[in-house]
Amino acid sequence: MKNFLRASITIFLMVTFSCVDRFTLPKGFETENSGEFLAGDTTYLEIKPVWDQSYGFSKPIEISIAQDGRIFVADIGNQSILVFNQDGSQPSGFNFLINLKDENENSISPIDVDIDKKMNIFFIDGSQRVFVWNQYWAEVGINKISVSATFRHTSTGVDTIVNAGTDIWLSLINDNNWSIVDRDMTNDQVLIDSLIRPHIFYDGRYELNTYLDTYYQSDSSQFTGLTAPAGNENMIFVSDSYGGQNNQYRIIQINFERSLILELNSGELVWAYTGRFGSTIKGYGTGAGTVNQPLSLDIDYQGNLYYTQAGNYFPAHMISPNLTGDFAVYTSGFQPDVDQIMDPSIFLNAVDIAVDNNRNSYIVDRINADVTIFDSYGSFFKKAGLKDSVVKIMNEPVAAAVDQRGILYVCDISQSAIYRFKLSNTLNEDLEQED
Repeated sequence: MKNFLRASITIFLMVTFSCVDRFTLPKGFETENSGEFLAGDTTYLEIKPVWDQSYGFSKPIEISIAQDGRIFVADIGNQSILVFNQDGSQPSGFNFLINLKDENENSISPIDVDIDKKMNIFFIDGSQRVFVWNQYWAEVGINKISVSATFRHTSTGVDTIVNAGTDIWLSLINDNNWSIVDRDMTNDQVLIDSLIRPHIFYDGRYELNTYLDTYYQSDSSQFTGLTAPAGNENMIFVSDSYGGQNNQYRIIQINFERSLILELNSGELVWAYTGRFGSTIKGYGTGAGTVNQPLSLDIDYQGNLYYTQAGNYFPAHMISPNLTGDFAVYTSGFQPDVDQIMDPSIFLNAVDIAVDNNRNSYIVDRINADVTIFDSYGSFFKKAGLKDSVVKIMNEPVAAAVDQRGILYVCDISQSAIYRFKLSNTLNEDLEQED
C-alpha cells in the first residue's frame, strides 16, 4: 500500500504543482515611491556599469522585479533564471533556477518570468506550460507531504478517507462543504525533493484544462507573456499566441486550486496549489482592447492588464476589469485617436511593456532600440536609451522592468547585457551615471 501511495503521489506531483499560501517580506525592505512624472523631470541617463556577460548573461530575454527588490532575469541562452540584488551582486539560495529542467530532464529555455506576493517564481518557455518554483519552500524546507486525509461533510457529518492525487481528492479539498478532520503525512525524501525543484504549475494538455477550455485548443497554446497580480489574488495571467484557423490570440486567467497539504520544517501547515484554466478574458480582434498576436503582458496594482502585440492594428493595449457582476468583464482602458500610447506610428516593433507603481507604461521597441514612456493616462512622456536625444545606447532591447526607486532595467539580447536608466534629476548619490 505504501508503494502504491508513493507512486500515486509521484504521478500527481508530475501533473500538478503548488504554491505556498503565506510569505513574509524581509524587514527593512525599501518602499520609496518615484512619484508621478513632473514638469521638472528631464532626461533618462544611463547608470554605470552595464551588467554585461561578466554577470553571467548570454541572451537575457525578460526581466521582473520581486517585492523584496531582487531582479529576476530569464536568459534563454543559458536556460536559466539569474537573480540579482539591486547593486548587481548575486544572492545565494537560487541554484534551482540554474540550468532548468522539466520533469523529463529536458532543458527549459525560459522566455518570461514573474514573481507573486508569496514569492512563487513563475516562468514560461513558449509552450502551453507554466512552471513555478517557491523560494520560501527552498529556504525553510519541507518536512512532510499529505498522502491521504479523512474528510467530513459539514452538514451530514459523514466521513470519507481519500488518497491524495485522485480526482475525488481534488474535488473534496476544494469544496467548502467538506472539512479535513485527520490526515496522513509522509516524509518520503523523493517526494519532498520533487516539490523543492521547479515544476509544472499549469499545462494546457491536461484533461481537466482542455475540458474547461471549451472553445480553444488549450493543448496547443503558445504562451508569450506572463504576469502575476501584486496582491493576494490566487490567479495569474498569460498571453496565448497560438493563432491557427480560429485565431487563437487571447489573454487567459489561470486560477489556483488546492492540491496538497504541506508541513514545513518551521512547523507551519500550508496549502499547496496547482493551476487550473479559469477563462479567456479577452480574445481576438483588431480594435482597441482586443488581442492579435500578443507578445508581452503586465498588470498594475488596480488589476488593469497591459500587453503589446504584433498584429493589426494597435501595438499597445490596456484593458480594465469591471467587477460589478458575477465575473470580471474587461474593456479597453486606452482609446485610439485619444490616448497617444495607441498611436501605431510611434513604434516599429513594440515587443514588451512594463508598468510601474504609478501606472506609467514603458514600451520596449526592438527595432527602434529604445524605450518609450507614457504616463498613466497614456500620454507620451519621454524616451529612454538615447544619448543626447539622438545616439542610441542599446542595440537590441527586448524587455524592461522598473523597480520601486524608479530605476528602469532593460534587457539587450544581442549585447548579452542589462542596461539601467534613471531620470537625471532623481539620480541617487549611490548610483554612478554615465560620464
